Amino acid sequence: MDYKLTIIMSNYNQANLIGGAIDSVLMQKTNFPFQLIITDDNSTKDDSVKILKQYEKKYPDIIKVLYNKENGRYLKNVLRAKAITKTPYFTLLDADDYWTDENYLQNAVDYLDANPDKVIYARNVECLDESGKKWLFIPENTPDGDFTIDDYLNNHIVIPQTTGGVFRNVIFAHGIPKIMSDAIGTVHERSFEGDFDRFVMHLKYGGAHFENKVSGVYRVLSSGIWSRMNTFERHVIQAQTLIDYNEYFEHKYNDFFIKSAWGALNVAMDFIKQPQPNATFSVESQNAFFSALTECMKNTDLLVQKPQKLKDKIRLKIYTKLQKKLTSKGLI
Repeated sequence: MDYKLTIIMSNYNQANLIGGAIDSVLMQKTNFPFQLIITDDNSTKDDSVKILKQYEKKYPDIIKVLYNKENGRYLKNVLRAKAITKTPYFTLLDADDYWTDENYLQNAVDYLDANPDKVIYARNVECLDESGKKWLFIPENTPDGDFTIDDYLNNHIVIPQTTGGVFRNVIFAHGIPKIMSDAIGTVHERSFEGDFDRFVMHLKYGGAHFENKVSGVYRVLSSGIWSRMNTFERHVIQAQTLIDYNEYFEHKYNDFFIKSAWGALNVAMDFIKQPQPNATFSVESQNAFFSALTECMKNTDLLVQKPQKLKDKIRLKIYTKLQKKLTSKGLI
């Protein structure tokens, strides 16, 4: 079948929620055929596989499931689907989220068909936590708008959550970028797992359009990857992500990405300078910290500018000594 759009869904032990996610896909009203590719990351703790096989059998023309024989973590799992996504458009829907607007995909494709200069159609989503509390991911008073990479570089942009983004397939139609495939199992892995990477990477090829209408529901779960992280880990990942964006854009916006990464590292350091009796710091986040720090220190001319940046200069000396000490002990 000549599909026009692919929905990618990654699942890992979400048997209690994935049915709702799939049903919200099946309810979509479109004048074009679409496919749903589900990648199951070796779910063994619940009935995920059983449920997926039932849906796959019932809707063979729409649903294709890729079953992993071992757990590969999110990036490796989702790239399996992206590698075979060759349709003109694609979107992602996490297995614990769901769409509420039955015309969402049709609206997105209609807009992108009519506006070839745009590579992203974005919508708002409603957040829902485990207590039942609801709020909008993007403030209600945010106006509709069009955005480019320049808006991102000037911190004037609206970036949606996964449930609210449809993309022109300008990247994965040509295969998985090497920077993404090489990231699997490294400190760079988290850089390509979230909403921001898809959005920012696509801005390399065109603009984005945002409409402040709700497309679906994003469940904010305490078991989520981001929810489990502390301030240090979140800002270290942010710093490493910015470093990787810089590489992806071939250092064209070096000043912006390096300074932004440096700012994130400073927030991370400020956090651990204070007593944190209940905080734990994974080896992964520590390695990412020194990876991002090393890259920033290659650009000290951007980071240290007298006299306004004296505080940064002092920080830099401290970080340099710390890095040398840990390197000498073989810890990094």
